[in-house]
Amino acid sequence: MYMLQALDIHKRFDHLEVLKGVSLQVNKGEVISIIGPSGSGKSTFLRCLNRLEKIDKGFIEIEGEVMAENDAHGRARYVDEKDVARLRRKMGMVFQNFNLFPHKSVIQNLTLAPTLVQQVDQGEAETVARQLLEKVGLSHKADNYPFELSGGQQQRVAIARALAMNPDILCFDEPTSALDPELTGEVLRVIHDLALERRTMIVVTHEIGFAREVSDRVIFMDDGLIVEQGSPEEVLTNPQQERTKSFLGTVLSAW
Repeated sequence: MYMLQALDIHKRFDHLEVLKGVSLQVNKGEVISIIGPSGSGKSTFLRCLNRLEKIDKGFIEIEGEVMAENDAHGRARYVDEKDVARLRRKMGMVFQNFNLFPHKSVIQNLTLAPTLVQQVDQGEAETVARQLLEKVGLSHKADNYPFELSGGQQQRVAIARALAMNPDILCFDEPTSALDPELTGEVLRVIHDLALERRTMIVVTHEIGFAREVSDRVIFMDDGLIVEQGSPEEVLTNPQQERTKSFLGTVLSAW
């Protein structure tokens, strides 16, 4: 059974067709990096997987449970909202702009969802939160507020917050795009350590070297479609499609 299965996903915003039939199957413990030019549909696809965006057509299944499938008219129909919410909790999301609550301390950011959504005891939630802050190297920042942290520290808090819900799948949407190179490194090290734990992860990224190092599979998207996918060696070192070659040539020459 796949951890996640998305088949023939279509999504448009008004007259702009952003996803044109994208399919992805994710195995337990697999780390997948999605690369591609801006506007290729990478982030939209990630947001569709956990219902941050609603698909127009397609099939989404999480750990064997259907979240969305086509009706008799070929339009996507979701299961009831209670089941959608439960399935969404199986997926943790880390955004490019951190999305921390600015008026809450670091420890409060980590304990809010477990206590409210999962009804975890406050003391237990704080114990887990402090363990997670230790994991991301920020145990000394538990009582600080987001504005007192660097961008890299804020993103590491965001990762810890996602982990606090104990998701089965972790999704990262360009987690380093808002950071300078030095801060990028500290965030990528945390994600790399999670990959070593064999966590199931989908990472939308422009960091080609990182994708090469941590991924089991690399997917190249362009113009709302998956153009090429395979091992990092296959896609990044020996791409078969001309569009992939062109993109990598441009990106790597800019380094």
